[in-house]
Amino acid sequence: MTTDLVRRLVLVRHSKASHDADSDLERPLTPKGVTLAEQLARQLRQRLDHTDLLLVSPAARARQTAQPLRQRLDPAEVQVHEEIYSHGVSGVLDLVAAGARSARSVVVVGHEPTVSALAHTLHDTDDDLGTQVSFGVPTATAVLIDVASRWEDLAPGGGHISEILTARRH
Repeated sequence: MTTDLVRRLVLVRHSKASHDADSDLERPLTPKGVTLAEQLARQLRQRLDHTDLLLVSPAARARQTAQPLRQRLDPAEVQVHEEIYSHGVSGVLDLVAAGARSARSVVVVGHEPTVSALAHTLHDTDDDLGTQVSFGVPTATAVLIDVASRWEDLAPGGGHISEILTARRH
C-alpha cells in the first residue's frame, strides 16, 4: 500500500497516568508518563512526514500526551472531541469520517479499549500485529494503520496495521 491514495491513521493510547484525581477525566500523566509521551512523539516524527489532523480526547492524560505530538508533528489542525473519550470505536470512526475530509494523515489520541478494538477491527488480515492489538495496547503506544479508501468509506477490514510503536520503559 504505497500509492498516493493511501492515507495513514495513527491510533495513540495516552501515556502513563496517575490515579490521583477527583475524576477519571482529570487524571494527569505521571512524570514517567510525560517522558514516555515525549519519546513516542519523537518516534512518530521519524515515521510521519506530515500530519494533517490531530484528534484528541478531552481527558487530561490524553491532552498531555498530545502536547509533544503537537510540537513534534506540527499538525495542520488540532481538535478535541468528547466522543473519543465516551463513544468507543464507532464514535472515533464517525469523527474520522466526518472531520478528516481531505486529510492524508490523521492521529487520534485516545484510550483503551477503544484504541486496540478499533485497530483490530480495521486490520485486514490475521497476523502477528492483529493478534498483538487484540490483547490491548500499553500506554504510550501508537498503532500505524494504512488506509486505501476515503475516510468516509473506512469500514472493518479497511486498513492494514503497518507498525506498532511503544515508548521504551527504562
